[in-house]
Amino acid sequence: MSKAPAPVRDVGSTAVAEYLLGSSSAERERLLAQCELLRPASAALLDTIPLPPDADVLDLGCGPLGILDLLSERVGPTGSVTGLDTDRRMIGWARESVTELALGNVEVRQEALPPATAAEARYDLAHCRLLLINTPLPRRILDSMAAAVRPGGWVAVQEFDWATWQCDPPHPAWSRLKDLLAGVFGGDVHIGARLPGLLCEAGLTDIQVTAHAYYWQPGDRYQTLLLSFAHLFRDRLLRHTALTSEELDSLTSTLHDHLGRPHTTVRESLLVQARARKP
Repeated sequence: MSKAPAPVRDVGSTAVAEYLLGSSSAERERLLAQCELLRPASAALLDTIPLPPDADVLDLGCGPLGILDLLSERVGPTGSVTGLDTDRRMIGWARESVTELALGNVEVRQEALPPATAAEARYDLAHCRLLLINTPLPRRILDSMAAAVRPGGWVAVQEFDWATWQCDPPHPAWSRLKDLLAGVFGGDVHIGARLPGLLCEAGLTDIQVTAHAYYWQPGDRYQTLLLSFAHLFRDRLLRHTALTSEELDSLTSTLHDHLGRPHTTVRESLLVQARARKP
């Protein structure tokens, strides 16, 4: 018989931040496509984490699917998976995914993870992917994740580092737009490089880190991701930078033309994966 997923109380965690990319249908589609793109890397990360047969695991900021299906496979019918997200629409979509995939050992909830001082150490693994990059309080989230894990349990994190996000041949429109977006994104776009230190500061040990790189060409959906972000963050760019509307339109138009040329390649942000054990 499956165990019921462990309850997680929402006690007003201050680690919650607004997800600035929104919860539109287009964002759902992007996130589900991202799940497929990152599936092999996420599976490889989970392969490095020894879990008991009846493990209780947590996917924080699960979005419309996250790695709920991969975790469901790992824990089996006697284990349980809890997915948390603070966005109502994301949780609705996650429930649809759970139903469609018949993940009987998975429950999703519209809740925040309690702060470290209120967390119960009940999970064998706490995981988040591309959550810390979207918050100004990454250390607080990691502290809560560490507190929610049993002694001997694991914390696993996957985050991008924009340092490697480049186009070749280089173009000044890319560099300028990327720098401007980094300033309004809402989190540390180089958080991937900081993961080992942050996990250590959270009191975790046996830290292991790996990374994955992706390359795109014209026609790939991620070739123009920087332009998609410029569209999503247009209002913030115009409010918080010196750009005029005309300058932003010129910048994005110029970059669109460059990215569409046959030999332009985009090297994606480096996906950094880190896992660590709670003493």
